[in-house]
Amino acid sequence: MSADPLVFVPVNRWSELKDLFKSDWPRSISGFTILENLERILQLGLDYGFKVYCPFGDLSNGMVALNVKNTYYEVVVQIANDDTQRLEEALNNTKLIDWSQSVEVPFAPKHVMDCVRKDVRLQKELTFKLLSLEYVEQVDSVWPHRYPGSLWYFELLTRANLGYGLFNGDKLIAWVFIKEMGALGHLYTLEEHRRKGYGELVLKLISNILLKQGKYVVAFCLEGNTSAYKLYTKLGFQRTDEIEWCTMTAS
Repeated sequence: MSADPLVFVPVNRWSELKDLFKSDWPRSISGFTILENLERILQLGLDYGFKVYCPFGDLSNGMVALNVKNTYYEVVVQIANDDTQRLEEALNNTKLIDWSQSVEVPFAPKHVMDCVRKDVRLQKELTFKLLSLEYVEQVDSVWPHRYPGSLWYFELLTRANLGYGLFNGDKLIAWVFIKEMGALGHLYTLEEHRRKGYGELVLKLISNILLKQGKYVVAFCLEGNTSAYKLYTKLGFQRTDEIEWCTMTAS
């Protein structure tokens, strides 16, 4: 059995990590301060299980620390340089992190969070794949802005391999489309599966697919849709401009 890519770092080596974080000041200040404070906590005999690891045993590849606080599952990810390739590889292949539960990644610099967002794990009962035509009527039937001809539109996008669904077993529970102009749209989770993070998961998965294809990730958000706006900004989307749709009729 192969060794885990995350290698344990004992307390007596934390000073080496702190020196690396100091060399990347102030971007890596939080990596430095959490180690400094945990050293003090441990000296007081308050060892609650904080564990530090580094990818493939090389401290320059960064730090991944399991900071489980009672029932709160936190994974601290920090690296003192811009090369996150080995860090990403370790996050993708480690068995030490329980990705099946809600994982909080705190105070991560942008280059770290960009790396973490690429590492999206599906629960074993979930799959994310292209939609087939058998699901088009289901998609159209629950779309809030359904109109005569919208079924034809969803068929077009599906035939063009621009529709993706999240499945629990063989049941479609959430989906997203890439509209013909290239923007994400029609993100939807069935009512009985909401408030479980599936919308966020679908956005992460489709964004990763587009990024790996070297494409731009663009989305529109209707004015007043604060929940969607908060979700997009949480995932790193940046507001660029206001645009309008208009319908013109003859007078």
